[in-house]
Amino acid sequence: MSGKKSLQRGLVWLRNDLRVHDNSALYHASTRCDQLAAVFIACPDTWKSHDEGDALVSFRMACLQELQEQLRLRNIPLYYLEVSKFSQVPHALQQITERLKAEALFANAEYPLNEQRRDKAVRGKLQESGVQVEYYSDRTLLPPGAVRTASGDPYKVFTPFKRALIQLCAESEVNPLPMPKKMPSTDKGEHWPKWLGLEVEGSGKLTQKIPSQLPQYSLDIDGSGRVKGWESGEKAAQKHLKAFAEIIDKYQAERDFPAKDSTSRLSPYLNCGAISIRQCVHMALNLNKGLWQGGNEGIACWISELVWREFYTHLLADFPRLSMGKPFKEETEQVPWCYDKDLFSRWTRGETGVPIVDAAMRQLNETAWMHNRLRMIVASFLSKNMLIDWRWGERYFMQNLIDGDFASNNGGWQWTASTGTDAAPYFRVFNPYSQSQKFDPNGDFIRRYVPELASLSDKEIHEPPKVEGYSQVICDVGAGRKRAIEVFANLK
Repeated sequence: MSGKKSLQRGLVWLRNDLRVHDNSALYHASTRCDQLAAVFIACPDTWKSHDEGDALVSFRMACLQELQEQLRLRNIPLYYLEVSKFSQVPHALQQITERLKAEALFANAEYPLNEQRRDKAVRGKLQESGVQVEYYSDRTLLPPGAVRTASGDPYKVFTPFKRALIQLCAESEVNPLPMPKKMPSTDKGEHWPKWLGLEVEGSGKLTQKIPSQLPQYSLDIDGSGRVKGWESGEKAAQKHLKAFAEIIDKYQAERDFPAKDSTSRLSPYLNCGAISIRQCVHMALNLNKGLWQGGNEGIACWISELVWREFYTHLLADFPRLSMGKPFKEETEQVPWCYDKDLFSRWTRGETGVPIVDAAMRQLNETAWMHNRLRMIVASFLSKNMLIDWRWGERYFMQNLIDGDFASNNGGWQWTASTGTDAAPYFRVFNPYSQSQKFDPNGDFIRRYVPELASLSDKEIHEPPKVEGYSQVICDVGAGRKRAIEVFANLK
């Protein structure tokens, strides 16, 4: 137990940290409180304004339902409240803590700008009522601000950030926290009421029942808790982690081939917090004899990908402009982006006439997920070959991905569009045809999602002749590349 005084009653405010194992706020609250409850506050209007789509929100709600049962086994009731916007949360939590007689609120920090403003407002509001508010670093290995250059500035380039992070993390082991302790119960369970009426907009009901529908959203959760075929919840996340551990040594060699199932597929679980970054790194380090770099190439490569996620989250906290639709490189504000809605719509539908791009977009539209190599290919095609504003693509991904993490999505799009920190050099433009030939050499992935081309040879399928029922290419790939390079070169 920490040196802080124990409390009679505490409340854990859950957000994108929907698990019982290695949950910093939940664990520390359980060590300090005699009685403990949790609350989740849905804000559908704000979620929608943040471009969080049906698949992402459905998965979040499905994970929440699974978590409620796991918390019940620890005698920790999970309450649910629906309000429209973040701005209503401080007043709601003030009422909730007062009505439940909670002495402290525990939560894990979030780093997008609106979330930081909301959390600051919550702290101020609850302090008016004498309620302690404690935020924990949980979404990252180290809290944003902890990894700094010698001059105390944020890192703007990945490789030195990675080096510094590893050095700091190596000073102490990455050990996930245990489950929260089981709280005492009473025969009648009178510690916590089943339902409370609150004076807030929205449902106004604090209840222990999680709804199956939500305003602004079409929730698509099947009877087994799956969303778009994805199993939800912490147990499913652990199953994916265990399965990936069996094939992780092949990760570097096979991760770029979309027809192969060689990636972890843990991103939806990391995003909603059904698994923690520490659990992932802990598994990898155990398999790699404690080595962050070197050792098994596949494991070291995957660790590096997790550090990219860390890097983008730290950047988001340090540079608020990233949460405001702004490029990191301010000079790229002058790029004369194209805003052709018809061309963009054809890109979203997978009707560009470039098979690997179309297959990737159709994978996204059908499964709410896209292979990472394909994310780079389609982003490069949109922002460089078509010169369409990267923010349109960033938004479409957020609206349709089941794993739409704002920091990683923004970072990936800005990297590809050459507008971000540590971005791809402006002259780096992915050639979709050579990428297709290299990473889908037999056309297996293309055939899966673009059946119109299934009868073509392995050679023709990458850059096909005119095929009845299939789109003609919507832009000159070579000319588009040349134009993009000239545009960016002229910014200097």
